Amino acid sequence: MRWPAMAWFSTRTYPRDGNLHAARADALVRRWEERSRATERDRWRQLRMYCIVAVQAGLAAGLAWAVARRVGVSTNPVFAPIAAVSTVAAAVGQRLRRTVELVLGVALGIGVADVLIRFTGRGTWQTGGIVTATILLAIAVSGRGGLITQAGGTAVLVSTVAPTGARVEAPQIVNAVIGGLTALTVVILLLPLNPLRTVERAAGPALATLSEELAATGRALRRREADVAQSALQRLRAMDGQLQQLSEALQGASEVVHYSPQRRRWRNTLRQYVDAAEHLGRAIQASRGIARRAQSAIEDHERNLDVLGGAVTTLSAAVSKLHTDFVNGRKPTIARRTTLTAVSQAGQAGRDGLDLSGAVVMAHVATIAGDLLRATTIPRADANRLVRQAVKHEPV
Repeated sequence: MRWPAMAWFSTRTYPRDGNLHAARADALVRRWEERSRATERDRWRQLRMYCIVAVQAGLAAGLAWAVARRVGVSTNPVFAPIAAVSTVAAAVGQRLRRTVELVLGVALGIGVADVLIRFTGRGTWQTGGIVTATILLAIAVSGRGGLITQAGGTAVLVSTVAPTGARVEAPQIVNAVIGGLTALTVVILLLPLNPLRTVERAAGPALATLSEELAATGRALRRREADVAQSALQRLRAMDGQLQQLSEALQGASEVVHYSPQRRRWRNTLRQYVDAAEHLGRAIQASRGIARRAQSAIEDHERNLDVLGGAVTTLSAAVSKLHTDFVNGRKPTIARRTTLTAVSQAGQAGRDGLDLSGAVVMAHVATIAGDLLRATTIPRADANRLVRQAVKHEPV
């Protein structure tokens, strides 16, 4: 009597488990392929931007050398193209500060090296001592990396390359100023980056990641897969680098829009991006709370997670719609509707009955929805009212 039962078990249960494992494996492969394609697109975007930066650096170096030779303060104005390239290669949005650091670093490096060479002479240990003293003084003066690097590099050049007895202070300081100003002229006036495109390239990966991980968290809630929620949480926690890139891109875009006559017409649009980036950062923080509490809700076998998972999935679609509307310059009507739909679904889950972690997830959905609505230029009071009406199904 046992054999037929065992036969039934082997023919019914194993294939079903096998299909489940195969489906999960197929989902993992598809997810990897999607991420690979997204990573490839991000690399091409970065390559295109770096190509522009490379052209800017080459143009700035050539012009700096030509201008410094024409000014004629020294026969070998090496610091002019060095300063130009260093300014262009600085983090976007920090080039004005970088130019000041370059000039101060050159002055500090030349001054310290020139004084110490008179007492110690030139040699192996003298060079090491001069560089050490210069860097320590630079740290005491500012502590900024650009100034420290430039001061140390200048001290090396003066203590090893400059002819003995040559007066290099004023000429090379002038060359550094010429190089920095030439680079600023190139990146702001002659060949400025498109500030909005720069911001879009930085914001795109962050919005895509947020949408993907909210979708993964929604699936985890519907299917009660705690490990999927945990993986989404880890990837959301790893988004700090993307937020830093977005912040730097906004700084650089603000710099270009403020000083470049060709780009000033985009000031208002860029201001909207700045406001949206602030709300995006808050949404990412709240999404980490969703993933963390989703994992707890699944592990604690809480109620009504399928409806709650649908709300989180809809919220991920709202983030995706918002990104598309921003890129295409459209009015974000669909993104707003999708956002409020997610809030309404979360409110329905709450009325059906949620336990502790589920209730926290619902609250985070409402919080993210408020930030997304404000990112679409809806005022705070109106955004809060819309979210409250959607949660409680209040009449409009």
